[in-house]
Amino acid sequence: SRYSRFIEDVRVIACIVFFVGTVALTMSGIKADFFPTADNARVGVSLELPIGTRMERAEELAKELSAKWQTRYEKELNAINFTVGQADEDNTWASMQTNGSHIITFNMSLVPSTERQKSLSEVCDEMREDLKGYPEFVKTDVKLGGGGAAMGGQSTASFEIYGYDFDVTDRIAAELKSKLEKVEGVSQVNISRSDYQPEYQVDFDREKLALHGLNLTTAATYLRNRVNGSVASYYREDGDEYDIKVRYEPDKRTSIEALENIMIYNAAGQGVRVKDVGKVVERFSPPTIERKDRERIVTVDAVLSGMALSEGVEAGNAIIDEMDIPQGFSIKVAGTYEDQQDSNRDLGILAVLIIILVYIVMAAQFESLSYPFIIMFSVPFALSGILLALFFSGETFNIMSMLGGIMLIGIVVKNGIVLIDYILLCRERGMGIIRSVTTAGRSRLRPVLMTTLTTILGMLPMATGTGVGAEMWRPLGWSVVGGLTVSTVLTLIFVPVAYCMFAGNGV
Repeated sequence: SRYSRFIEDVRVIACIVFFVGTVALTMSGIKADFFPTADNARVGVSLELPIGTRMERAEELAKELSAKWQTRYEKELNAINFTVGQADEDNTWASMQTNGSHIITFNMSLVPSTERQKSLSEVCDEMREDLKGYPEFVKTDVKLGGGGAAMGGQSTASFEIYGYDFDVTDRIAAELKSKLEKVEGVSQVNISRSDYQPEYQVDFDREKLALHGLNLTTAATYLRNRVNGSVASYYREDGDEYDIKVRYEPDKRTSIEALENIMIYNAAGQGVRVKDVGKVVERFSPPTIERKDRERIVTVDAVLSGMALSEGVEAGNAIIDEMDIPQGFSIKVAGTYEDQQDSNRDLGILAVLIIILVYIVMAAQFESLSYPFIIMFSVPFALSGILLALFFSGETFNIMSMLGGIMLIGIVVKNGIVLIDYILLCRERGMGIIRSVTTAGRSRLRPVLMTTLTTILGMLPMATGTGVGAEMWRPLGWSVVGGLTVSTVLTLIFVPVAYCMFAGNGV
């Protein structure tokens, strides 16, 4: 009848309006991120003083900060330790890290998140505020999750500056850093390029070396052995072997005058001082040159606190648009944001493949192309539920919530399958379209609600959990709960109506 057709049209339009409305209203209020920030109760701090600072001064500042943080976080702190100074050559792992007499490294372990009042993000923000009161530090880096934190750390908006000229890229990086530091929600900004390193270099005169019966290799070897040391013998004890290294004492190798007086011997055993065959000069070596796609780059990293990655990138792009960037130089958003875009693209392709496979399986089982098409209408409503759940729970749209959405593609269609399968059974028994739909709705409502509620209730602990590591899995739980709830409700309304419309037209 016309009245029935009118009711069907109203239901379809209402479902479509609900889908479009939820997507339009919630997308603007949901923040996008890469990974949720996880609280693993660890903090890593790296501090740099001006190059050339004595180790005693660095150690004094490290002890002062250690005492301050131990007093403040007495109840939350498990352990705190720091390292200062240049790593020994025998310490292979430490020598591979950035270290020196001017560098301080802290490692802190806190009690689990369930046993303290402050979150790890709040602790890190307080430490950054403390470090702002020490103008001695030229670079500070507080890492949530520890020194090796990557996945699950605080969101970081990275901007890569491409260009060949060191001076120009340094100027652009400094300008971008100063403007980013003024953005609310940016708690820390660092530039990847380090300062120029001072070093002593010896310019040997080849003619003078030849007059004294020496060559460049011999002179350089003698000098290196006096400064860095040479292995003279080995000490063995209880099966262990230790190098016996011989070199000049520190005051004989740490100044220009001392280096100039180092003796070099030729094959005849005649000695000559370094100053007689060369000149010792102090120079500054350029910092490590970072490259990407065969171009020089310098990276500006902005750590975000209380701000999602999408907001940080948007604020950074607004600043870049207002900057005067010379010809031949460019700035690109990279780092975590680039990884996020790649992951979103890959997960999007995966979602399309899953939808195609699910459709093929249902088409083969139903031996029809129209019935699976009707059932697949429940998938878009799962997206509405995901967005609503993330919007009201305050979670961000990230990798974990997207994984929840991909899981739902195979879950939400089960309700439509149950309905359509029973409708077809009723049709085979000779019932009409309307009666088949109403009979299937009445008969299959209970099993649909049972299977849906068991899944939703099973995911609620994950969605509402507050234990250690809950931050990582909470978005996934809310995605499944919200998507399955909304999809089930609208599937019970939309799928029967869609079947009536298709069957009424003979499809």
